[in-house]
Amino acid sequence: MADKSFENNGSANAPEAMIRLENLTKVFPAQEQPAVEDLSMEIPEGEIVVFVGPSGCGKTTTMKMINRIIEPTSGRIFLQGEDVTKVNGDKLRRRIGYVIQQIGLFPHMTIAENIATVPKMLGWEKKRISDRVDELLETVSMDLSYRDRYPKELSGGQRQRIGVARAMAADPPVLLMDEPFGAIDPITRERLQNEFLRLQAEIKKTIVFVTHDIDEAIKMGDRIAILQTRSRIAQYDTPERILTDPANEFVEDFIGAGASIKRLSLSRVRDIETADWPVALISEGHEAVGEVLRKSGKDYVLLLDDRRRPRRWVGADDLAHGGRLEEAGWPAVAIVEEGSSLYSVLDTMITSYKGSAIVVDGEGRYEGVVDFETVLEAVNAMRPPEQERPEDSTPPEVRPGRGADL
Repeated sequence: MADKSFENNGSANAPEAMIRLENLTKVFPAQEQPAVEDLSMEIPEGEIVVFVGPSGCGKTTTMKMINRIIEPTSGRIFLQGEDVTKVNGDKLRRRIGYVIQQIGLFPHMTIAENIATVPKMLGWEKKRISDRVDELLETVSMDLSYRDRYPKELSGGQRQRIGVARAMAADPPVLLMDEPFGAIDPITRERLQNEFLRLQAEIKKTIVFVTHDIDEAIKMGDRIAILQTRSRIAQYDTPERILTDPANEFVEDFIGAGASIKRLSLSRVRDIETADWPVALISEGHEAVGEVLRKSGKDYVLLLDDRRRPRRWVGADDLAHGGRLEEAGWPAVAIVEEGSSLYSVLDTMITSYKGSAIVVDGEGRYEGVVDFETVLEAVNAMRPPEQERPEDSTPPEVRPGRGADL
């Protein structure tokens, strides 16, 4: 296929840029090739922009130049329209929150003292700092009793939350996040990702997020910059566009197999129509449950408790054996929340007893069922329309809205 690298600043309808990088270059003394070469891009206000690419491509170096932990060799950095390339680096960093994989909490300081680090540097009053600490602990779902604990007393996931709270302490307009969830077990990682996306929906910070994981980039990013060596942009676009219309073979290879499956990460259960399924309350008894099953024409009915929380699947054979409904059939173990991605739902369904997932709300109450047919319909709905080729027999090297080949 033709190489159609994307070199501009993203979609034409992007919000106003919070960060603008202009011809940014970094050459380290011991290296022959630049780590970053002539990079120009705009990062829209209020969005998560993810830098992703192979190891050594320069994504972390690029991010660290934004707050000048690494000084650029040439080029300029603009923050909220101001050229900050030559301003005092310490003052600049107080305007930008920074979260890293290793978290970097000070072990000799309490959690409250860690969060208060930048506000103290800025000369905030004690009461304002104390109130801000309490506010941020609540924001990252940590009990106020953690104020006086030390980092060694926290789990990895809890320390990561405190790292995020500390980065937000002075309410900076920009957060830089360098593989923030990379050193955490998969279950905690997914939970923290979900919590952070919920938080971002409220705070609307401008976030530069570095990861090596394309699946994490798709989940977390409003826009993704796929970088080649020397931080050359292979494509800078929304996750939807990158998955449905990759710019070149490099992007296709980096996405890997299963782009259709990856697109399921972009849709939430709440966005689709769940499948109809017969349900009955355990408290209604065998006869009522049996009647629901007969009328439904299904092989199984889902039993709910009096708070409408899913409990068990039962079929005609289970009902025929009598006994307590609370112990009949098979436990309803495949349960997902309505905020879950269809990618997570599909994974749950594959391992479930009935090949389906039960959807619940935030209180655990039954909302519906997602089955394979529902997921297939969602995949089909996400297919891009067939693109017509120009009548000219030679395919264009550059599509409209994209830059020249790199």
